[in-house]
Amino acid sequence: MLAQLIDDLTTLVQEIVMTFGAPGVAVIAFMENIFPLTPSELLYPLAGKMAYDGEASLFSVILAGGIGSIIGAFVFYHVGRYLGETRTRSFIARYGTVHLGRFRLSLFTLEAYDRAVVQFEKRGGIIVMVARWLPLIHGIISIPAGVVGMNLTKFMVYSFIGSVSWIAPTVLAGYFLGSQWERMLEILDIYEYFWYAVLAVVVLYYAVKRFRNRSTAPAPTQEG
Repeated sequence: MLAQLIDDLTTLVQEIVMTFGAPGVAVIAFMENIFPLTPSELLYPLAGKMAYDGEASLFSVILAGGIGSIIGAFVFYHVGRYLGETRTRSFIARYGTVHLGRFRLSLFTLEAYDRAVVQFEKRGGIIVMVARWLPLIHGIISIPAGVVGMNLTKFMVYSFIGSVSWIAPTVLAGYFLGSQWERMLEILDIYEYFWYAVLAVVVLYYAVKRFRNRSTAPAPTQEG
């Protein structure tokens, strides 16, 4: 059922882009920042193919992708602003620890959150920009930016730079490949699978480390 849904979404993406051109690119760029299931890997190479066919200019499709992306980022930024620090800390305190029978595994603690906030306050612009190149993370990075109250203008500028620095090479690849633009999809698949694997390893490492720290922690002493 999920595979059929993705196939249907892929067809929809192609129809929107081919029908509406650069505005269609902006719409799909917005959607892929809001809805993770949007099959965005074909969007920019396909846009490059449109430019190759003379149906749109390279500049217009790159700009449209950047605009659609930052509109999506703007929405999630304000989700973070709405949540605020108090709600976020309450959520982490309640759901950051998973209970598996008699075992308790802390996946994300308030201490880890506080350390992340410090790093975000120091290097928020760079973090937002780099995150725009990463699958899954590129959309949700806007939420912590809103939670910590990152300057909105700074956030939008870094989001746009990060988005365009990802969009432009993939659009150009589709343009230069021309009728063979779908070859770029294979490269993007490898890129995405690599980062999924990295993310899985990081999560597993962190979970194992937390479990070991808990297992080796000395038992509390009883007085009296």
